[in-house]
Amino acid sequence: MKKTPEENIYKTIVENLGVEIFVSDGKGNVLFVNPASIQINELDVDNVVGRNVRELMKDGYFEESSTLRVLKDKKTESVLQHLKNGKQVIATGVPVYDDDGKIRMVITTSQDIEAVNELVETLNAQEKEIDLLKRQLQKSSDFDVKDPASIKVKSAMEMVASLDMPILISGESGTGKHIAARYIHYFGKRRDEHFITVNCVSADPDFLEQEIFGRESNSEDGKSEVIIQGKLDLANEGTLALNNISYMPQRIQSKLFEYINTGTFTRAGGHRPVKSNARIIAMTGMDLRALSDTGMFMKALYYKLNTVPIVIPPLRDRVRDIPYFANQYVLRYNEKYKAKKILNKDALGKLTSHSWPGNLIELDQTIESAYVMTEGPIISGTTIYKVLHGADDQSKSKSSVYCEDIIPLKEAKHLLEEQLVKRAYEVYKTTGKTADALGVNQSTVSRILNKYSG
Repeated sequence: MKKTPEENIYKTIVENLGVEIFVSDGKGNVLFVNPASIQINELDVDNVVGRNVRELMKDGYFEESSTLRVLKDKKTESVLQHLKNGKQVIATGVPVYDDDGKIRMVITTSQDIEAVNELVETLNAQEKEIDLLKRQLQKSSDFDVKDPASIKVKSAMEMVASLDMPILISGESGTGKHIAARYIHYFGKRRDEHFITVNCVSADPDFLEQEIFGRESNSEDGKSEVIIQGKLDLANEGTLALNNISYMPQRIQSKLFEYINTGTFTRAGGHRPVKSNARIIAMTGMDLRALSDTGMFMKALYYKLNTVPIVIPPLRDRVRDIPYFANQYVLRYNEKYKAKKILNKDALGKLTSHSWPGNLIELDQTIESAYVMTEGPIISGTTIYKVLHGADDQSKSKSSVYCEDIIPLKEAKHLLEEQLVKRAYEVYKTTGKTADALGVNQSTVSRILNKYSG
């Protein structure tokens, strides 16, 4: 009987698949073995097909049979098989039923344990190699600093990296606190484990609690527990980096303090203590000590975090690093836009003379804007000035505030308020970060943006 095209396709797939396929009928008689099965088990196909699995076991081809387990238990079964040739495989048998509910055949697949282990070892080796490259890149680029202020901070980070204690990193928005946190992680004892981040700015405290600590509840029938793991579970043996920790509600601060003290925590809705061994790195753009003195931040938690203060200086206080970071951003955009551009001397001069209230975030945005505005290979000082000040006239004052006409003071205040908040929002993208940069409440930023919108 001639086979249909579909049958030929299936036969081709099964015979060329690199996975062992071993098929028997409902009594254990072998119906089919594919080439992979013949190779793994070193079978003589003519001596196997048509024979019963029990006979093959007696002949020593394997000590345990997933096929017989399936026929006995009437369900999918997996077994560890020791083959006649000395190999070990995990064999999984799946029952196929007929219309009467009886097992019509059993399809078994298997995987060579040694091959799987070799694959896992290869993947682990590749992962370690990638992580090493990451650390080398981190060391060679993000912190290849020249300014004395930056070199001092870098030394402090290298010192605390190996101490494996909670760390508080503070500094203005955009100064590179995330880069510092990753640097400490990659050069510490936990470098080969996960680096997990959480932004503590959340409108919903319950959501933030669940994100960090997870949630525990009963199933609908009340017979089992439903557990949702949090970031603290995921960061076990690694690092949990908490950004904007000043926004963390105090009840969550208390849970974090308890975890740092005991190494255990309770999930939201749960009562049982859960163990985790994660290093805590907290980041803030605000003065936590001042907040703790006023009761707005838990004083005990502040002292736990602030063991060795790491303060990232603003970009205006490390001017010698500006050319380096600027050139790094240009290299990044050369890769992104598939072009080759450079900053000329005048452009670097304009960059180093700017006060950078938005720090590295503003520098990055400025470089990209100037990059896309430049048609040729040279990014000029004129283009940089235009991006920074929105005008070509460089005769104007280089101060952050420029008054062109004499107007009523009240009107000038309104204009400055509008321009400053809108400019900061363009740089930071969120009202929370804008508020941090301007030193005001988030609600104030939202009110001003709404007031002058449209």
